[in-house]
Amino acid sequence: MKKLSMPILLLTLFGCTNATNKKIQTKILDTIAVVKIDEPNNKKPEEKAIKKDTIRNEEATQMSEDSYQKAVINPSDSSLNVYQNIRADYRIFGYRKPDTNSRKMIFFSVFTTDVDKNPYKCSYGSYYSSSEMENMKMKYVKDVGNFIEAKLIRNENELLTPIYILKSWVEF
Repeated sequence: MKKLSMPILLLTLFGCTNATNKKIQTKILDTIAVVKIDEPNNKKPEEKAIKKDTIRNEEATQMSEDSYQKAVINPSDSSLNVYQNIRADYRIFGYRKPDTNSRKMIFFSVFTTDVDKNPYKCSYGSYYSSSEMENMKMKYVKDVGNFIEAKLIRNENELLTPIYILKSWVEF
């Protein structure tokens, strides 16, 4: 019985060892396959498309500090005007509140990309000059912190929403 039990023991020992090695090899191969599937294939994460802001990024619309133009308040009647001047640079927003993060209500710019099709979706439109505003005009009301308050007047009597313009873009 000892003679017979020894070969059975050896056969069982080698047989179990080979089966264990095969399982380990299979597990290693499966693991490698899983890792390859889960790897991002060395791709960079997708970058979101950043829409250019014409105020800061377009080379054709870079503003020159030497040729800034401001809106002008006439002292005799408090009218507020933006004059069109192709040789001057200007971008003047009128905001809903005295805060540059508030809704943009009206816009004046020398750049066609800023005015054409009202890209900033200003409620009262985008213009090259105040003379282009059909049946509307602006009147200075008062100073409000770093802003001036102006009122939009339509058809000589109808008051529209007040607008706020940064003082740095207005000349008294």
